[in-house]
Amino acid sequence: MELIKKSSLCECVKAKKENLNAIYLAGGTEALRLNSPVKGDSVIPISSLIEKKIEAKGDDIFISSTVTFSELLASSIVPKSLKEACKYLSSRALKNAATIGGNIASLRFDSYLIPTLLAYDAKLVVFSSEEKVCSLKKYVEKGSCSCLIVGILINPLVKVVNKRESLTSSTHAAVTSALSENGYFCAVSNSGIFFSLEQAMSSDIKSDITGSSEYKKYLIKENYEILKEALNG
Repeated sequence: MELIKKSSLCECVKAKKENLNAIYLAGGTEALRLNSPVKGDSVIPISSLIEKKIEAKGDDIFISSTVTFSELLASSIVPKSLKEACKYLSSRALKNAATIGGNIASLRFDSYLIPTLLAYDAKLVVFSSEEKVCSLKKYVEKGSCSCLIVGILINPLVKVVNKRESLTSSTHAAVTSALSENGYFCAVSNSGIFFSLEQAMSSDIKSDITGSSEYKKYLIKENYEILKEALNG
């Protein structure tokens, strides 16, 4: 695998556009994982180019894409529900390496963070020719892009409740769900990321090692009912 090292974000984005099979590399826990669906013939390191920050920005909290799960968990200003989502990654070693941006960009159907971030109505700060802000929902719907995720913005005052269903804490989740005033969102193994209960229940949910299609649909609906009670409690 070729290493494409650049000295600025602008150069990184240009290299990505010129090498469509290249992938951005931060923590590497997904991009370099055996049998990962994230595949590329070259990598573009970005960790040294994006300063790690967790800070208040007006009513929002800004979290750099290169912040690791462990660093997010150690922050005093990150809301509890986002920390809970980080804890779904059970391995301490992986928490020390896995980055927030990497978990978003990989768009895994068993994503630890995406349902919770969608429930916060998170915004992405991305870089193409310049920095701009876009919604995480649109990014997920589009299926990523060549732009580089610089960070995320969330409103910590939004009440979010979440739940993960898996056989054990260290196995892939069958269903990861989150609920807030912004709606119900779930990531379903081998099936997709959904933006409402109705969309998930009417979709082609596939059976796999985490459970049958019928079992997953049961979990999707059961999680919704449990989280609705928790949100209103």
